[in-house]
Amino acid sequence: MTFTDRVQEQRSRLTQGDRTLLDEILAHPSEAPLWRGEDLARRAGVHPAAATRLAQRLGYGGYLQLREDLRADHNRRLLGSGDRFRTERRDRGEQGTLDALVDSELHSLAAIARHVEQRQIDDAADRIVAARRVFVFGRGNATILAELLDRRLRRFGIPTVNLTGSGRDVAERIVPMQEDDLLLAVAFRRAPRDLGPLLGHTRAVGATSLLVTDTLHLLEPAPSVVLSAPRGDQQGFASLAVPMTIVNAIVLASAQRHPDVTLPALDRLDDLLTTFD
Repeated sequence: MTFTDRVQEQRSRLTQGDRTLLDEILAHPSEAPLWRGEDLARRAGVHPAAATRLAQRLGYGGYLQLREDLRADHNRRLLGSGDRFRTERRDRGEQGTLDALVDSELHSLAAIARHVEQRQIDDAADRIVAARRVFVFGRGNATILAELLDRRLRRFGIPTVNLTGSGRDVAERIVPMQEDDLLLAVAFRRAPRDLGPLLGHTRAVGATSLLVTDTLHLLEPAPSVVLSAPRGDQQGFASLAVPMTIVNAIVLASAQRHPDVTLPALDRLDDLLTTFD
């Protein structure tokens, strides 16, 4: 289990002091693996013992073990995409690509329930259906899931705004955002440039924000709701199977929990499709 995995698993147990330390670590990924516990505590402005308490809360024997994991994570991040695929190819050995991918995906999918509970899916669905309007955001690989959400929710009669384009485009589209709206974002590995300002504006107007992610669990400002599950071995190829499963679960829960909203909209869509066809 990597440092990132431990933080994700123990997220609900972290204190404000822990988060202050983690913010300092994550803000300095190159320097943090070199710091002693007292160095980290001094930079974060907390008691020197806080670094040891954080390490123990994350399941380490002490801060030295935590630092070793930081170094290992840092070394993995130094690998480029080509190096990650070379590592994946070497580790796979004689196993075929399809078999290796199926094994990896099955393992990741089976682990979702350890990170995301049904009550969280139901809560996300309820929030989406109750919103006056849903602003959908995704960049990079997450764009596919944002487009999927936008299409599925529109079919349910839920007003959506897909926040595509540049930062300027996003700014123009969120001008009407109000407190009864909801931001539904999908993001992986590293936060897209526009996500921070978008979360800040969402909080400022009093709207709700919901993030589907793998490792982005200490964003500032923090989303109102985070659904986070690993996408597999971060050293190699990480597919969209896990977040797509979470997204589809939210969509299905929306339909099943709110048939009075979704079913009439689907009926109207069927009539319209017949007319257009």
